[in-house]
Amino acid sequence: MALVAVLGVALVAMVPRVRLERAEDPGLGVRDLHAQGVTGAGVSVAIIDGQLRRDHVEYADRLVAYEELDDFAGLPFDMHGPAMASLLVGRSVGVAPGAALHYFALDFARLTPERLAAAIDHVVDRNDSLRPDERVRLLSVSTGYRGEKRVVVDAAILRAMERDVFVLLSVKPLDYLDPPLAIRGLGCAPWRDCDRPEAFGVSPAEAAFWRADGESVGEVLARRAASDAALGYVTVYAPAHHRTVAGHHHPRHYRYDVEGGDSEWPPYLTGVLALALQVAPHLPATELAGLLAEGAVHGRGLVAPERVVELASALAEAGGTAVVAGGWEGGRR
Repeated sequence: MALVAVLGVALVAMVPRVRLERAEDPGLGVRDLHAQGVTGAGVSVAIIDGQLRRDHVEYADRLVAYEELDDFAGLPFDMHGPAMASLLVGRSVGVAPGAALHYFALDFARLTPERLAAAIDHVVDRNDSLRPDERVRLLSVSTGYRGEKRVVVDAAILRAMERDVFVLLSVKPLDYLDPPLAIRGLGCAPWRDCDRPEAFGVSPAEAAFWRADGESVGEVLARRAASDAALGYVTVYAPAHHRTVAGHHHPRHYRYDVEGGDSEWPPYLTGVLALALQVAPHLPATELAGLLAEGAVHGRGLVAPERVVELASALAEAGGTAVVAGGWEGGRR
């Protein structure tokens, strides 16, 4: 998203207002769910990201807690955090505009695996001081980690899951989940009907890179799916570019994010799960990866939010173990 950060203002100036407004729509039927009252109401979600401009109109009224875990004195507002917050709970941009947002600010420029693990532990420990209906159920973290110290972060995530907080980080694969997921981003240009799954595709930069390397987009996606399946991962795609997001310059600043990237699918899918938890509040964190796996039914594995909500509702009504299409078994344990 760095290139977009530099060009964001210019892009907003170039893109017609109608396209900016269309790019606010999460697509894939999410606004139909909102119209039915499924907005994530009653569900608490959390984000770990950079310093947040707290007064932005997209999410100010959904922000119930804000804590800076690093010293940001003298530093400008971060451009990344407002975008992630708006994609999750934004009133016009977000997947779950009814959810309550708890936000924890970290300086990603100085981030270490140990610091990230400590922040995840902090979010979970803080739940002990909250009423049961206020506790964070879902945590979105739009950053990756690699190398031998990945085990430090994985251990913190597993501790969170054991205490009923589901965590999504923008890493591939998410092999700490059951079933393990390989999640990637697709996008829908705002001049297309983004409620139609077939309107989604890879980002312009990805497509150009692959074609220059002699592979078609279809060939790469097929190779990915085969590789994921051979390694035992479920392929899941979620919207991750061609979106209008909250900006950081002033409380009504927006920018059009053409390329997006892996940062954008954690808040999107966290929002989808918030919708699911609204209709099935007692589903444990250990069951939520299965909802995403079984809800990735469009084409090559693009998530269907309405399907995820339907599955959650069916599990809630069953009140126990249920078998859904594809063979995943879920329910309350």
